[in-house]
Amino acid sequence: MAIIRVKHSDFETKYRIPEGADTLDMQEWSEVDNRLNEAGWRNRYEYEASLVKSIAEENKPKSFLEIGPGPGVLSEIIQQVIGYDIEYHLIDKPLAKIAFEKSNRKGKFIVQDISNGLDTALLNPSYDMVICNDTLEHLFNPSDVVQKIYKLIPKGGTFFVSVPNWRMGHQFIYRGMFDYDNFLFFMMTHKFSPVDVFQSPLQTPDYPKLDSEDEMDEELRRCWNWYFTFTPNK
Repeated sequence: MAIIRVKHSDFETKYRIPEGADTLDMQEWSEVDNRLNEAGWRNRYEYEASLVKSIAEENKPKSFLEIGPGPGVLSEIIQQVIGYDIEYHLIDKPLAKIAFEKSNRKGKFIVQDISNGLDTALLNPSYDMVICNDTLEHLFNPSDVVQKIYKLIPKGGTFFVSVPNWRMGHQFIYRGMFDYDNFLFFMMTHKFSPVDVFQSPLQTPDYPKLDSEDEMDEELRRCWNWYFTFTPNK
């Protein structure tokens, strides 16, 4: 039997493995990330808020839950542009809440580490819209989180999810799980039906399609991330 040793340095270079997964970094947001003040980040959040606003124009959701919002920049912009009064809850780590409060942002911030699952004890029984903006790919147990979200969204409610395109070199806990077709399959097995997918204005390097992207339209291939809306099958 031949023994082949793994070339760790080559593997880490190829797959850009960080020193520590940010999912486990409880010191995240110990200092407000200066990137959030850059025009590029602000433009991205404004674009995402415009998507949420356009989605909300049809059903006028009154209650929102955002999971993994960091200091809550997106939540702030959504509440500015939505055009009517809403209830907004957020869930993230302790230091994210401190940064959120220092910025005097509005909403109820619930401290919880959702790495391995979602505890719904402190949440409302239901929310008209739940938002996971580039969050699920950082979790060790995204299945538990999505199952809990399914129970929180009433019939006709909306799950707004953004998923990074692997072409932009993002950190994923489970590589391949969030390829376009694989992610749709994952969501459908959790009883969510896809409604729409929106493009990102940002572009990735030009890599060809994978077998796991057969259902993806060509115009989505180089999007920095994909913005999906789902509705629960109830």
